[in-house]
Amino acid sequence: MMKMKKIFFVFTILISALLMTSCNLNITLQMLKDGALAISFEGGAGQAFTQMLLSAAGISSEQNTNALNQSFDFKEIEYELSKAGFTNIQSQTQGTSSVRISMHDQKRTSYIFSSGIVSQEKEQLKLNLSRKALVDFYNSADQQTSMILDLFLAPVFNDEEMTETEYIQMLATFYGQDAANEVRDSFINITLKDLDGKVSKQKLPLTYLLCINN
Repeated sequence: MMKMKKIFFVFTILISALLMTSCNLNITLQMLKDGALAISFEGGAGQAFTQMLLSAAGISSEQNTNALNQSFDFKEIEYELSKAGFTNIQSQTQGTSSVRISMHDQKRTSYIFSSGIVSQEKEQLKLNLSRKALVDFYNSADQQTSMILDLFLAPVFNDEEMTETEYIQMLATFYGQDAANEVRDSFINITLKDLDGKVSKQKLPLTYLLCINN
C-alpha cells in the first residue's frame, strides 16, 4: 500500500512538471543529431503543496515524514513514460520533494509534440504555450493523469477565464494560503537548444500559464 502511495506522489510531481504545476521547475529541450529530442525536468513542490499532494495520495500527516524520507521507486513511473513513447529514461530524487527526470522523444511523437506545445521547424525548436496547446495536452491525457491535474484547479484546463489574482485567492480557499503563495511565487525556466547550438531561454510565472487566455 505504501509503495503505491509513493508511486502516486512521484507521479503527481512528474505530471506537475510536464504541465507546469506548482514547482520551481527547470525544463530543457535539446535537439539531437539523430533526430531525437532530449528532455529534462528538474524541480519540486514546496512544503505546503507537498503536504497537499501527500494528503491527496491518502498519506496522513503522521506518515508524511517517513514517506518522504524513504527512497522512491521510479520503475513504475519509467514504465508509464516508456508506454507514452519516451526512451532513455532516467529519474532520481533530489532531497525530499524534488525530482529530476530525463528522457528522449526519439521519433517526436509523444504528447509533447502531438499537443502542439513543442514543434520543430527545420533545425529549430518552437515553443507554443497557448491555451489551446495546454488544453489539448490535458484532453489527450489518460484518466489517472487527468485526475491528478484536476487537483490544481487550473482555469486553463476547466474552460474558465480568471485573473491570476483570482486564481490565487481560489487556491487559498481550497488548499490554504501557504500553498497558494508557493504557486504565486513559482516560475518556470525553459531552455531550448537547437541543432545548430543556438540557445534560447524563457522565464514565465506559473500563474500566467495556469490562467493563460487567448
